[in-house]
Amino acid sequence: MTMLHRSLLGILVGSGIALSGAAEARPGWVSGTWVYADLCTMPEDGAQAGRRITLKRSPNGDGLIYEGAGLRAPVLTTVTVDDATKDVAFRVETEAGLVSFHGTAGPEALIGTLDSAAGSQAVRLRRVLRSRLETCPGETTGSIN
Repeated sequence: MTMLHRSLLGILVGSGIALSGAAEARPGWVSGTWVYADLCTMPEDGAQAGRRITLKRSPNGDGLIYEGAGLRAPVLTTVTVDDATKDVAFRVETEAGLVSFHGTAGPEALIGTLDSAAGSQAVRLRRVLRSRLETCPGETTGSIN
């Protein structure tokens, strides 16, 4: 150990700073924005189908933007996120009525149950890197010869 290293070590130990071989992991998710969506436009008539859920994590609090086919505008609401289990829950009042969700957010998809005036439905929204409206996949028809 060089004289400089011994001096620095002495300063750190003398100041009460603990030395550790490994950095401690920060519990929970880091701040950021995650977009999960199946929102798309029908090629025939331009009507929208599906929904987009944007989860925003911040040290100042978590928020969620809910967008759905037929809604005039996105709706901002609060969200509950369990850092350990990645469980996500929210309720949002839309012009079509109350919508609530409970499920799990992951790196690939948001999976859970969406309850609305139309009833309960299982949803799996894939995580998207860009928040853009895509064309809905068309039906594939044909015959086997």
